[in-house]
Amino acid sequence: MLKLLPILFLAVINTANVNIFEIEGIFSSGHINALERYVDENSEKEKNLFVVQYNASDVNVSSIDELQVILNNMDAPKAIWVGPNKREVDLSVLRNFDFVGLSPGTIITNNEGTGLFESICETNTCTNNDVLVSAEEGIYKDYLIVGSIGAFVENLGSQEIPSRIRQISLSFDLSSEEINQIRFIKPSLFERFYIAISNPVFTYLFFALGFALIGLELFAIGPGLMAFNGALLIAFSSMTFHEYNLNYIGLLIFLVSFLMFIKVLSRGFFGPLGVAALIVMHGSSLIMFSDYLLRINYFLLFGSSSIIAFFYFVAIPTVIRSRLTTDTSAMSSLVNSQVTLLELINNNQALVRLNGKKIVVDRAESNSYTLKNEYKLVEEDGKLII
Repeated sequence: MLKLLPILFLAVINTANVNIFEIEGIFSSGHINALERYVDENSEKEKNLFVVQYNASDVNVSSIDELQVILNNMDAPKAIWVGPNKREVDLSVLRNFDFVGLSPGTIITNNEGTGLFESICETNTCTNNDVLVSAEEGIYKDYLIVGSIGAFVENLGSQEIPSRIRQISLSFDLSSEEINQIRFIKPSLFERFYIAISNPVFTYLFFALGFALIGLELFAIGPGLMAFNGALLIAFSSMTFHEYNLNYIGLLIFLVSFLMFIKVLSRGFFGPLGVAALIVMHGSSLIMFSDYLLRINYFLLFGSSSIIAFFYFVAIPTVIRSRLTTDTSAMSSLVNSQVTLLELINNNQALVRLNGKKIVVDRAESNSYTLKNEYKLVEEDGKLII
């Protein structure tokens, strides 16, 4: 009987709208900016249920603090469902939500213990400060275990579940006309791009690839498109450096490896210097991410270094050779043409007339030439000579 008394004093809120905000990938300032913009543009009243679908693969601690500030200033009922993937979530993420839903297989971590859910270890697997959600789906004290966000929201409206932090409960029927709209809120395209490149592997890969494209432009001179794309990749990937505490000493070492690769390309063969450049480049990545605020997959990081090395060792030389082939193919069409010698410019070059046009060609220093005489063009080592 005593357990029923708190329920009698709950304020039942008839929900009119359900707004679902999805957190995927790296939980970062990209999500926070989108959430702040949504709160500024919309008045979250008590009849609007605000739901966060948390499916983040990693999180920046400062983003958790900023999320709590936003939630504290929101009057609407707040719910969070962790899923659908089996994710790891810090307990502090769940702290200021009225209703908490967990998908089976979720891992809750907290260095301060599991005091937020007093009885969670009675039905789930607890190891030190971690909780593996292993109980059957159902409604438990202070949380729900459900396999989908639809089932989570439906239970909130139909079961009169009390809030964890306030004296309220919800009442609505998703299948009726009580709900005006169910709205899914996503970050903008640019914010989603920022969230994607927040992954350390993508950050490093795009940053290194940007420099590789600039190096390609140096040896295969064109309209500058590759250098422009490379600069964009460098600019976009470097946006995340400050937020996640990149070690800038590693960045300087990376620039040294870039100069080593340029020297390798100028020599035309790779050898020990190419191997040394690869080692220095990968070593710089380890230093760059040594104090990073996100988890690093070192296997994928080495794979990224290998991809960039392949670009330097194979892709760039292939493009350079194709450019040279294109340039010399035009000269090949002039082979065996008759030209008139107009002037001996120096010991190695001469000015000739071909079909009314004057061009400069090479000449053999050991041969004797007579002005106004006709000579035949031949190709030697990629050069036209008379």
